[in-house]
Amino acid sequence: LPISLSLDNVSFLEQLEEMEKMFQEDHYPDNEKRREIAAMVGVTPQRILVWFQNRRAKWRKLEKLSMKGKRKDPTLSA
Repeated sequence: LPISLSLDNVSFLEQLEEMEKMFQEDHYPDNEKRREIAAMVGVTPQRILVWFQNRRAKWRKLEKLSMKGKRKDPTLSA
């Protein structure tokens, strides 16, 4: 079944996409940059701070999993 997106959902997805772009550019935006993002997205700078903290945690977890997969299994080498 197709999911109908309300305008709020579309707006949220656009905001999320924009924040993901910002994250790719800078994982640690300073206070001024967070205020700019907050104004652009329409939330408080505190929400932006928390979003970046959570996104960095997710990024570290994915990095750790990717490193684990790249490690050679010592039982396979002879």
